[in-house]
Amino acid sequence: MYNGIGLQTVRGSGTNGYVQTSKFFIKPRSTGGPGRPLLPDAAAGDGGGLGGMRKPNRGILEHDRKRQVELRLLVLRDAIEEQGYTEGEIEERVEEARRAAEEAGGRRPPSLPGSRGFADTQSHHVAARKEKQLETLRAAFGLDAEDVKKGGVDSDVESGELVPGKYYEELDTAGQKDSKDLKDGRKDAKKRKEKRE
Repeated sequence: MYNGIGLQTVRGSGTNGYVQTSKFFIKPRSTGGPGRPLLPDAAAGDGGGLGGMRKPNRGILEHDRKRQVELRLLVLRDAIEEQGYTEGEIEERVEEARRAAEEAGGRRPPSLPGSRGFADTQSHHVAARKEKQLETLRAAFGLDAEDVKKGGVDSDVESGELVPGKYYEELDTAGQKDSKDLKDGRKDAKKRKEKRE
């Protein structure tokens, strides 16, 4: 056994007791520290994106959208060629379809990948979808992105105003009273026990 890992004794186990590291363990990313540079997202001061998630790269999302458009245009070109159109007509129809796709892409933000029958495996698509969900949730609760970044502050339930530390003051006094009552109870129990003897 080494550092509490492995068998106490290899006797009867049918092994030599050699312990290997897990090749499937993914080490967490460093967000800086002594001798380690900050990640670009953390250095920007935006808190690393969505609560630890990286923000989607708009350039990659736009590039992926353009690739999908070109793929559809290539399929369209093949279908038109099979129908027997001339090269000029094919180019004209493909250009019309390209313009229509660019206009449709301009209306839809690049952060929203098209809804397909399968889950997007690219991390940028997942991050964009999560960002959209968080925006919807913020809108439902009536919060701004700046309010979320400020963090939680204790509030006074009765007046609805923010009062930092109020809740903790009440807890401390209650804790002191309880400990005082407990000590008094012990003293009373000792006195009763002494009277019995």
